[in-house]
Amino acid sequence: PGSLLKPDFIKAVHGPIPYAPLMPTGGVSVENAGAWIKAGAVAIGVGGDLTKEGVAKGDYSLITKKAESYIRAVRDARAG
Repeated sequence: PGSLLKPDFIKAVHGPIPYAPLMPTGGVSVENAGAWIKAGAVAIGVGGDLTKEGVAKGDYSLITKKAESYIRAVRDARAG
């Protein structure tokens, strides 16, 4: 539950259990996606943040743009 925990949680779990694949969901945003990946998350789960603006406005291209932002954030975090 990303909304209850911070990326440091993954580092703490990976101390004694380095092979545990962890994926935060809920509370993940474009702004913190890279921090989760850099902390060791194998992936991130997004739902509401990905779709809420596009659905509310009836403009589904906004969902595509938001998804592209998430992809960039994850790629940048993995590259750096």
